[in-house]
Amino acid sequence: MTTENFFELVNELIESRYDYETTHRDAGDNYAHLAGEGDFDYHNGESRLQEYCNEMGVDLTGVDLDRLAEDVIFWGYMTQGQAYDAQKRFLISSYNVGEIEIQVDASDIGASFTPYLIDQLNRNTEAYWRYDTSETAYLYINASDSYWDYVCNADVVRDLVEQQKDQ
Repeated sequence: MTTENFFELVNELIESRYDYETTHRDAGDNYAHLAGEGDFDYHNGESRLQEYCNEMGVDLTGVDLDRLAEDVIFWGYMTQGQAYDAQKRFLISSYNVGEIEIQVDASDIGASFTPYLIDQLNRNTEAYWRYDTSETAYLYINASDSYWDYVCNADVVRDLVEQQKDQ
């Protein structure tokens, strides 16, 4: 294998890891629990939900807003960050991916790690590398322009309001 081919393969590994962390549903689901663990409340979730319902023409008369908020979080789901459309969904929370840290085993790249190899990886790949041992290193990728959004569909919000009113 040539040096050029080696760095092409390593860059493909970096790209596949980046794609996973920024587009694969499992990676996004790693953030999903945060909405129910205080993030929604911390970012004025109930008042945002009430404002959203008012803007969407959803009458909240007789609705327990605390319960509605819990139900909206429960029925929400994670999606790749995108342009927000209030007609389609309520934005519960949004999470910036930021910096991605990935442990890489020597077997992943077919070479033992050395300080010299780490220097070469830093110069010739699309990531920052940190030496750990001859068998492991860490790569860091900047994904600050990537987001995961936790949302609830607008029709689900309407249905949840109607269910409370029917009780």
